[in-house]
Amino acid sequence: MKPCVSALRAKEAVVDKLLSKYISSAPEPFSISMRQFYRCLFWCFGLASACTGGHGQAPRYLITGYYPSWRAGDRNGLVMPPGLAYKQYDVVIYAFLNVEADGALSLIHPQQDKVLLLGPLLAHAPADYGKSKDLGNPAYHQVGQRFADYAHRHGVRFTVSVGGWAHSEHFSSVAADPLKRARFAAACARAVELYHLDGIDIDWEYPADPARNGSPADRDNFTALLGEVRGALDDLSVRLHRSLLLTIACGAAPKHLAAINWPQVYPLVNAINLMTYSFYGQWDAVSNHNAPLFPSANATQAGYSCAEAVQALLDYGVPPTKINLGLAFYGRSYLTEGPPALHVRTLGRPDSERFPRRGNTPPYYEIARYLTNSAYAYYWDDTAQVPYLISNAYASFISFDDERSIALKAQYICLRKLGGAVIWDIIGEYQSTRDNRLTTPLTNTIRRVFAEAQRVQNPLKHPRVYVFPNTMYSGFVHLFVHSPTAGRTEATVLDGEGKTLHKVLFSTAGHTIDMRALPSGTYRIRARFNDLPAVETQVVKK
Repeated sequence: MKPCVSALRAKEAVVDKLLSKYISSAPEPFSISMRQFYRCLFWCFGLASACTGGHGQAPRYLITGYYPSWRAGDRNGLVMPPGLAYKQYDVVIYAFLNVEADGALSLIHPQQDKVLLLGPLLAHAPADYGKSKDLGNPAYHQVGQRFADYAHRHGVRFTVSVGGWAHSEHFSSVAADPLKRARFAAACARAVELYHLDGIDIDWEYPADPARNGSPADRDNFTALLGEVRGALDDLSVRLHRSLLLTIACGAAPKHLAAINWPQVYPLVNAINLMTYSFYGQWDAVSNHNAPLFPSANATQAGYSCAEAVQALLDYGVPPTKINLGLAFYGRSYLTEGPPALHVRTLGRPDSERFPRRGNTPPYYEIARYLTNSAYAYYWDDTAQVPYLISNAYASFISFDDERSIALKAQYICLRKLGGAVIWDIIGEYQSTRDNRLTTPLTNTIRRVFAEAQRVQNPLKHPRVYVFPNTMYSGFVHLFVHSPTAGRTEATVLDGEGKTLHKVLFSTAGHTIDMRALPSGTYRIRARFNDLPAVETQVVKK
């Protein structure tokens, strides 16, 4: 059993024993409320102590991985639950369950989900049992072979995520109705008992998004929904004598972060799985990075990088230890109009010839085949701190993360003292060697960085000012300051002859300069953070 999990469970058992002895003679309502109160204190302080090593010790960063259930049968069973590399993870999240219009939960692929979540079917199971989308009946399944059983035997926590991109259409209406919220919370608690889960993950994509049936009322209703689920899990935790997690996945774009009432939400959850990927993709007119650590030179959207998204959550007051940085074990492929490159015009579609199954989101194990292929050349963006591939034979551009960029992101987690990393998805990196051993190169890298966090010289600790885009069509130029410490930035707009046109001082991490009134042409942005040497960037206004 992993140190953090075993320490927590040992402490929890002691707390329950003491509580039972102390309040066993009290009236039942008082007994329950007091037990919940002290258990709450235990999880507020005990969790931090056990997972950080206690006062004065190095923090322990956790690795959480999403498991996409619909891909369980891919690659001849290589990634089925019995064979996963559980030693690599602290929490595995099964994706997804569906939320119905009335607030109930249902299975999405029942024939597969029931076997994975409850175990192999017994002979006496009804003929149509596998087709029904109900949550299932343990009486029809072999014991000891649930997904949760495999995880728990390795000391790994196992939870289920509700929602996801394709199954979030009912969240807004359910969250708006008190009766449906209660039904949803009760269904989450039932799923925990049924599948022997360690908690629930809510992946509502996205609150207040009109394209997903959202409304401005989602901001308050999301808080209410989480409060209902938190209460149901806390009540169940007392009855089951074990802790239960409530986590959420949230979009990293500024508009998605702004739709959530963070001061009210973060106290309700154990962790926030920040989806810092899919910032850019084949839908864009210009090729760009899937998951840049920092904004690239021609980033077209302010806030579209891992560091900017993390900084936004910190600015909302979210404690860093509750933030899990999302790591993409997949990439994005593009077909380009002309010769492939970074920041060139695209055809608006992926490279489905090289990646016929998943051209939109090719997994790392497929991209890795091209790292030694003479048809592709490897490049590194020293600004965004991520790699990309350019084909020598096709109009093909591939954005992805490799061991180098994943190591930098893991170091960033340590630098900002975040809770850890969250992976979408763990299946994407699994590779089989010639002697039939499984390898997980990206997660190995995360583990190594986390283990050496106190000894590695972090290359990201030095402050840096980013100015983007280098070529602007909107008339706005953005600045982002990466610095672990507070400070002030002075930014100056200069014309081609070096004349000062505009000067501004700001102490926030991000700032936007409006240059729409200036004529088209070439300008320079000079930026100085604190007393460090100034950086100067040329920008072209179209």
